[in-house]
Amino acid sequence: MINYDDSLFLSRGKLIKRIRSIIFLLPAWFAPHKSLRVFFHRLRGVRIGKGVEIGYYCLIGNVHPYNIHIEDYAVITANCVLLDHDNALHYTFGGDVIYGKIRIGPSAFIGIASVIMPGVKIGEKAIVAPQSFVKYDVPAFTLVAGQPAKVIKSYEKEVK
Repeated sequence: MINYDDSLFLSRGKLIKRIRSIIFLLPAWFAPHKSLRVFFHRLRGVRIGKGVEIGYYCLIGNVHPYNIHIEDYAVITANCVLLDHDNALHYTFGGDVIYGKIRIGPSAFIGIASVIMPGVKIGEKAIVAPQSFVKYDVPAFTLVAGQPAKVIKSYEKEVK
Protein backbone atom coordinates (compact mmCIF):
# COMPACT_ATOMS: atom_id res chain seq x y z
CA MET A 1 0.00 0.00 0.00
CA ILE A 2 1.11 3.53 -0.69
CA ASN A 3 0.46 6.53 1.52
CA TYR A 4 0.41 9.81 -0.32
CA ASP A 5 -1.69 12.91 -0.53
CA ASP A 6 -3.55 13.47 -3.81
CA SER A 7 -2.48 16.75 -5.41
CA LEU A 8 -5.08 19.37 -6.25
CA PHE A 9 -3.33 19.94 -9.55
CA LEU A 10 -3.62 16.90 -11.80
CA SER A 11 -1.63 16.38 -14.97
CA ARG A 12 -3.66 16.33 -18.17
CA GLY A 13 -3.51 12.51 -18.40
CA LYS A 14 -4.63 12.04 -14.79
CA LEU A 15 -7.40 14.59 -15.24
CA ILE A 16 -8.74 12.75 -18.30
CA LYS A 17 -8.65 9.43 -16.39
CA ARG A 18 -10.50 11.00 -13.44
CA ILE A 19 -13.20 12.53 -15.66
CA ARG A 20 -13.65 9.25 -17.58
CA SER A 21 -13.98 7.38 -14.30
CA ILE A 22 -16.68 9.77 -13.06
CA ILE A 23 -18.65 9.82 -16.34
CA PHE A 24 -18.93 6.03 -16.59
CA LEU A 25 -19.53 5.35 -12.87
CA LEU A 26 -23.34 5.55 -12.98
CA PRO A 27 -23.75 3.49 -16.17
CA ALA A 28 -21.47 0.85 -14.61
CA TRP A 29 -23.75 0.76 -11.55
CA PHE A 30 -27.10 0.63 -13.29
CA ALA A 31 -26.49 -1.16 -16.61
CA PRO A 32 -29.22 -3.79 -17.10
CA HIS A 33 -26.91 -6.61 -18.20
CA LYS A 34 -23.70 -7.94 -16.66
CA SER A 35 -21.76 -7.56 -19.91
CA LEU A 36 -22.64 -3.86 -20.02
CA ARG A 37 -21.54 -3.38 -16.41
CA VAL A 38 -18.19 -5.00 -17.25
CA PHE A 39 -17.92 -2.82 -20.38
CA PHE A 40 -18.48 0.43 -18.45
CA HIS A 41 -16.07 -0.56 -15.67
CA ARG A 42 -13.43 -1.24 -18.34
CA LEU A 43 -14.07 2.23 -19.78
CA ARG A 44 -13.52 3.63 -16.29
CA GLY A 45 -10.08 1.98 -16.21
CA VAL A 46 -10.68 -1.20 -14.18
CA ARG A 47 -8.60 -4.06 -15.61
CA ILE A 48 -11.01 -6.93 -16.14
CA GLY A 49 -10.31 -10.39 -17.60
CA LYS A 50 -12.60 -12.50 -19.76
CA GLY A 51 -15.78 -14.09 -18.44
CA VAL A 52 -16.01 -11.81 -15.40
CA GLU A 53 -19.46 -11.15 -13.89
CA ILE A 54 -20.24 -7.98 -11.94
CA GLY A 55 -23.54 -7.54 -10.10
CA TYR A 56 -25.67 -4.43 -9.72
CA TYR A 57 -24.56 -1.45 -7.62
CA CYS A 58 -20.92 -2.46 -7.22
CA LEU A 59 -18.59 0.38 -6.31
CA ILE A 60 -15.24 -0.56 -7.81
CA GLY A 61 -12.33 1.81 -7.34
CA ASN A 62 -14.18 5.10 -7.38
CA VAL A 63 -11.01 7.23 -7.12
CA HIS A 64 -8.35 5.26 -9.03
CA PRO A 65 -10.11 2.42 -10.87
CA TYR A 66 -6.90 1.50 -12.72
CA ASN A 67 -5.62 0.11 -9.37
CA ILE A 68 -8.19 -2.70 -9.54
CA HIS A 69 -7.40 -5.93 -11.45
CA ILE A 70 -10.10 -8.60 -11.77
CA GLU A 71 -8.82 -11.80 -13.36
CA ASP A 72 -10.65 -14.24 -15.66
CA TYR A 73 -13.99 -15.75 -14.63
CA ALA A 74 -14.19 -13.98 -11.27
CA VAL A 75 -17.66 -13.19 -9.93
CA ILE A 76 -18.46 -10.05 -7.95
CA THR A 77 -22.06 -10.11 -6.75
CA ALA A 78 -24.37 -7.14 -6.11
CA ASN A 79 -23.62 -4.28 -3.72
CA CYS A 80 -19.93 -5.11 -3.30
CA VAL A 81 -17.40 -2.37 -2.62
CA LEU A 82 -13.77 -2.60 -3.78
CA LEU A 83 -12.01 0.39 -2.22
CA ASP A 84 -8.83 1.62 -3.85
CA HIS A 85 -8.34 4.14 -1.04
CA ASP A 86 -9.03 4.61 2.66
CA ASN A 87 -9.41 8.14 3.96
CA ALA A 88 -10.52 7.39 7.55
CA LEU A 89 -7.21 8.59 9.05
CA HIS A 90 -7.30 11.69 6.87
CA TYR A 91 -10.74 12.74 8.10
CA THR A 92 -10.28 11.81 11.76
CA PHE A 93 -6.65 12.74 12.46
CA GLY A 94 -5.53 14.72 9.41
CA GLY A 95 -3.27 11.88 8.26
CA ASP A 96 -2.56 10.68 4.75
CA VAL A 97 -5.05 8.95 2.50
CA ILE A 98 -4.05 5.31 2.00
CA TYR A 99 -4.13 4.01 -1.58
CA GLY A 100 -3.63 0.41 -2.63
CA LYS A 101 -4.13 -1.99 -5.51
CA ILE A 102 -6.69 -4.78 -5.37
CA ARG A 103 -6.30 -8.04 -7.27
CA ILE A 104 -9.15 -10.54 -7.56
CA GLY A 105 -7.78 -13.92 -8.66
CA PRO A 106 -9.13 -16.17 -11.40
CA SER A 107 -12.51 -17.79 -10.67
CA ALA A 108 -12.76 -16.07 -7.27
CA PHE A 109 -16.24 -15.38 -5.87
CA ILE A 110 -17.10 -12.26 -3.86
CA GLY A 111 -20.41 -12.63 -1.98
CA ILE A 112 -23.13 -10.00 -1.89
CA ALA A 113 -22.47 -6.75 0.02
CA SER A 114 -18.82 -7.55 0.80
CA VAL A 115 -16.17 -4.85 1.24
CA ILE A 116 -12.60 -5.30 -0.02
CA MET A 117 -10.08 -2.79 1.37
CA PRO A 118 -7.03 -1.32 -0.43
CA GLY A 119 -4.00 -3.54 -0.94
CA VAL A 120 -5.89 -6.86 -0.75
CA LYS A 121 -5.24 -9.85 -3.00
CA ILE A 122 -7.94 -12.51 -3.33
CA GLY A 123 -6.48 -15.84 -4.44
CA GLU A 124 -7.56 -18.21 -7.19
CA LYS A 125 -11.00 -19.79 -6.62
CA ALA A 126 -11.24 -18.18 -3.19
CA ILE A 127 -14.74 -17.54 -1.85
CA VAL A 128 -15.64 -14.45 0.16
CA ALA A 129 -18.90 -15.05 2.04
CA PRO A 130 -21.69 -12.44 1.85
CA GLN A 131 -21.30 -9.27 3.94
CA SER A 132 -17.63 -9.91 4.70
CA PHE A 133 -15.12 -7.15 5.42
CA VAL A 134 -11.79 -8.16 3.83
CA LYS A 135 -8.75 -6.19 4.94
CA TYR A 136 -6.09 -8.92 4.59
CA ASP A 137 -5.07 -11.13 1.66
CA VAL A 138 -7.18 -14.23 1.02
CA PRO A 139 -5.23 -17.38 0.05
CA ALA A 140 -6.24 -19.41 -2.99
CA PHE A 141 -8.79 -22.20 -2.48
CA THR A 142 -10.17 -20.89 0.81
CA LEU A 143 -13.50 -19.67 2.16
CA VAL A 144 -13.43 -16.51 4.27
CA ALA A 145 -16.27 -14.91 6.21
CA GLY A 146 -16.89 -12.31 8.87
CA GLN A 147 -16.05 -8.78 9.84
CA PRO A 148 -13.07 -8.82 9.58
CA ALA A 149 -12.96 -11.83 7.27
CA LYS A 150 -11.18 -14.92 8.58
CA VAL A 151 -10.43 -18.24 6.93
CA ILE A 152 -13.30 -20.64 7.62
CA LYS A 153 -12.27 -23.50 5.39
CA SER A 154 -9.59 -24.50 2.91
CA TYR A 155 -10.49 -26.93 0.16
CA GLU A 156 -8.73 -29.03 -2.41
CA LYS A 157 -7.89 -27.59 -5.77
CA GLU A 158 -10.14 -30.03 -7.60
CA VAL A 159 -13.65 -29.73 -6.22
CA LYS A 160 -15.88 -32.51 -7.55
